[in-house]
Amino acid sequence: MKLSIGLRMKSLASVAALLAVSAPSPARAALVFQDVPGAFSNACGGNGCYVNYLRLTDIDGDGDLDVLFPAAAGQAQAFAVFVNDGLGNFTDNSAAAVGGFKGHLRQIAVGDVDGDGDVDIYAPDAEGGPDAFFINDGKGIFADEQAARMPAGLGSHAAAARFADVDNDGDLDLFIGDRNAGGSMLAAHLYLNDGKGKFTDATANLPTTTAGDVPYDFDLVDVDRDFDLDLLIDMHSGGSMLWLNDGMGKFIQATFPDQGALKYGPVACDVDGDGDLDLWFDNAGPNYTEQLLINDGTGVFTDETAARVTGNPGADDNGLACIDYDGDGDLDAAIASLGDQERVLKNDGTGHFALDPGTFSPISDSTLWFDFGDVNGDGRLDCITGQGESGAFTQRLYLGTAAAPVDTVAPKIIKVAPVPPIVAATATPIVRFAVSDNATTDEGPRLKEAVLKVTAGTAMPVTVKATFMGGDLYRAVLPAQSAPGTKVTFLACATDRQGNEGCVPGGAYSIEGMSATTGTGAGGAASASSSASGAATTTSTGAAGGAEPGATTGAGGGDTVSPGANSSCGCVVAGQGSSSAMGALAAVAAAALLGRRRRRSEGESE
Repeated sequence: MKLSIGLRMKSLASVAALLAVSAPSPARAALVFQDVPGAFSNACGGNGCYVNYLRLTDIDGDGDLDVLFPAAAGQAQAFAVFVNDGLGNFTDNSAAAVGGFKGHLRQIAVGDVDGDGDVDIYAPDAEGGPDAFFINDGKGIFADEQAARMPAGLGSHAAAARFADVDNDGDLDLFIGDRNAGGSMLAAHLYLNDGKGKFTDATANLPTTTAGDVPYDFDLVDVDRDFDLDLLIDMHSGGSMLWLNDGMGKFIQATFPDQGALKYGPVACDVDGDGDLDLWFDNAGPNYTEQLLINDGTGVFTDETAARVTGNPGADDNGLACIDYDGDGDLDAAIASLGDQERVLKNDGTGHFALDPGTFSPISDSTLWFDFGDVNGDGRLDCITGQGESGAFTQRLYLGTAAAPVDTVAPKIIKVAPVPPIVAATATPIVRFAVSDNATTDEGPRLKEAVLKVTAGTAMPVTVKATFMGGDLYRAVLPAQSAPGTKVTFLACATDRQGNEGCVPGGAYSIEGMSATTGTGAGGAASASSSASGAATTTSTGAAGGAEPGATTGAGGGDTVSPGANSSCGCVVAGQGSSSAMGALAAVAAAALLGRRRRRSEGESE
């Protein structure tokens, strides 16, 4: 990505309104993303910033998306920080935010490293100079705390950097690349977080072999759906590398298809709806076309570009994003182009793509990166691009027009990691789950929150916040339960920034030991399991004859009732019998009625 900056308009809000009125209707060849000239003021001394990468993220906690533009072009350049007023009007706040920092920044890592709820920034130097570690005060003002948080004397040669929880301890660790792999340089370095934002070198956990040259981008991808984060290293020339995580932050190299051409920014998303993550690569196909690698579910990839992609022109491109630009629930492919205008390949819902021409304003500039999100609060996807290499290096804002649908599609819970059926009373089980929404970013799906809604016995449901691990994974810790035999069920839920909520039954378990009331009734309590496709399907266990440990007795079957795929209702009714045995037939009937009432009340959730 590259970036230069044009003259700022005084009111992008009014421009956005005009665009919404004047944009083509969906029935015409739809212009979906329309350029707003002069959206960013000129930076880097008026010469424009050479931007290889950018991030849309909320740095000041006001709920809107700000923009970070790291820059590098041989000489030190400004790290440009633009804050959003919530309506898509951006102001350069670099001087206050990062003290007017200048460096050689090709990529930055963004995430909450100290657990205080705001985003911090790691800024590795691309030319071997000192790195910077910007810690946020919660209001978008950063202090460089590199010396206190990282090993002494660290100066990187990094074209790639990324935060991710690789050892499943609930904090974000750090990958930093060496720009020129080979010789004494490594493709990546790993630093583990102590939970408070202080890092120690764990590069010994990584392979030392390299393939290709110049690691230009990192992507954290759970390729084998074992709920840990594997590392995809995009090597600019030659084959890319895939390193598999053992779940504790140690990696081994896996086989990966051969590649050529000059690649910059791959992306992972589920293009065919089978629950695993497929991979798009820019320029890796014939004649500088995109390459689509399909995952078999175990992390083995096959090049199926020829069978799945039609009409995509050859151009020198620099990156991709998966976006649902037409609101139909599947992920299309957006392409950032160096020599042509940005474009979109439309998904037919089965993972087959065709060019949809004219989706972006017809501007051919030297785009090196882009990022998608709703910047003006109208519920539509917008796009920020950054430029370099040639031309005026003009950062651009493309606002979604009236032809772009307002987002009404709930996030999808793709899959939830299983929980053991029996859990000790003092245990706090960890639940990890994968989420997809309408755009891929290096901060995962753009959510308002991801949570578990937990019901223990007859208690009211409680909500447990999940934290972002990296890739598409979230992690939450279930509260300990003390009463033996207690049945615990939970929903995994995600709410996007537009307020759309998607939930699926996440699982069920019982607390070890026998409850105070026991018996021998037919039918056990149900346990729910999520489907790989994200639909709110359930599986009923404990049919006639066997009560699940801790389940109360009675004639109730073990059904779990769900309202449907990704429903926001969150209604789950767990089968449970009566709490005591009665001798008389009338008493049994009364107990059955009580059991039905219980089933309704216990299954309800917020």
